[in-house]
Amino acid sequence: MKQLLFSILAAGTLLFSTNQAQAQCITAIELDGVNDYLHSPFANYDFTNFTIEMFINSPDFSPNEVYVNWNQDSRVIFGGWAVDGSFNGGAIGFSPQEINSGAGTTPQTNNWHHVAYVYDGSTQKIYIGGLEVASVPTGGALSQGNAIYNSGLTIGASYTQGQQFTNTQFEDVRIWNVARTGTEIANNAIATLTGSETGLVAYYRFEDGVGSTTVTDLTGNGNTLTLNNMDPATDWIPGVFSQPVQATDVVFNCGAYTWVDGNTYAVDNNTAQYTFVGGAAGGCDSIVTLDLTVGTPADISVTDNSPTFMSNDVSAGVTYQWIDCLNGNAPIPGETNQSFTGSQGGSYAVIVTAANGCRDTSACFDVPILSLDESSLESGLILAPNPTNGVFSISTLTYTGELNIQVMDLTGKLIYTSTENVTPSASANIDLKDAANGVYIVRVSDIKESRSIRVVKK
Repeated sequence: MKQLLFSILAAGTLLFSTNQAQAQCITAIELDGVNDYLHSPFANYDFTNFTIEMFINSPDFSPNEVYVNWNQDSRVIFGGWAVDGSFNGGAIGFSPQEINSGAGTTPQTNNWHHVAYVYDGSTQKIYIGGLEVASVPTGGALSQGNAIYNSGLTIGASYTQGQQFTNTQFEDVRIWNVARTGTEIANNAIATLTGSETGLVAYYRFEDGVGSTTVTDLTGNGNTLTLNNMDPATDWIPGVFSQPVQATDVVFNCGAYTWVDGNTYAVDNNTAQYTFVGGAAGGCDSIVTLDLTVGTPADISVTDNSPTFMSNDVSAGVTYQWIDCLNGNAPIPGETNQSFTGSQGGSYAVIVTAANGCRDTSACFDVPILSLDESSLESGLILAPNPTNGVFSISTLTYTGELNIQVMDLTGKLIYTSTENVTPSASANIDLKDAANGVYIVRVSDIKESRSIRVVKK
């Protein structure tokens, strides 16, 4: 019954813009700029505040491409880049209708970058790499009732789904019906969301994998994206999060510890590593580092001077708790000293807790049932062993004579009876091997007295 503490602590960092080497796991999707696009009907669209954010990567970041077109009797558009290198967003009904990031903000090609477009009811803002690069006070409101804009959510093409295709990779697209703050965007861009965050109405992590023709909306709102004009065998790719997930396995164990790598460590260790191949989202590997502290186990040996028992652990800070083995190992109230004296007819053990928290339990030690009442059959009775496997003996200290022996279960049913002649040197042997395990009452009587003793068969 050793005590063990176990926890997993996630670790690692990720830049908003990165070209670091990728592991071969799938967390992104690639559009070809010819006719590829993603689409969802996404009918629940009537927002006075919103945020669109995502990671993008492109070999050219060409102008006049569209990243997100969001249409339901109105229109919100986000990206891509203008000829002067500015990044833009806008909505029908806003005044001004469009915001752009300013000339020369086109990011480095073949790198992942985080971009976001926010409207808080009075201001439009654009963020690149977690930094606010444009802000414009905005009047008006989203126009409604314009039937030309009814194509739902399109990623990678215009609202007509027939032009402005983009040669871009997408990952972690999030659509909110709340205006996210700059701090929220910066602090959570690389975080993995649950999908249940307040205001999150569509969340695409692109982990469905090679062969899938759809992208799951992890909010549970059902805004599933469908791949159009795409090859599901080749367009799912490693992304910005396609790196092995790093974690630390923090373990405190009392004595040697066998880890997930199959090795047993008997001393502290903070260098061992193990890779769960494909164990993280999107088929990414999960690399776990062991941080093991080995505590010295408690000494659970006991000196048996029945009915008195003594724990042999005398280390500094050690604590004791004696327990009743015949009562489900229940703690005995007040018995927290190094030594313990048991009553007749019991079975006892001690839980020893070392100063480092390591805890273990000793073996159980029996105290035979002994009657020292001289008025009982003129002398003491001894029943042993107790607990028993079914075979036990009854003897006396000084009594000689005939005894009637009855054994009953707790319902009063008689299961054994005999008459035996006993002396201090001749015991009566009882065999209950065929009886079920449990507690029984043994009644011993002569012509003057009777005595009942509890026996446990296990």
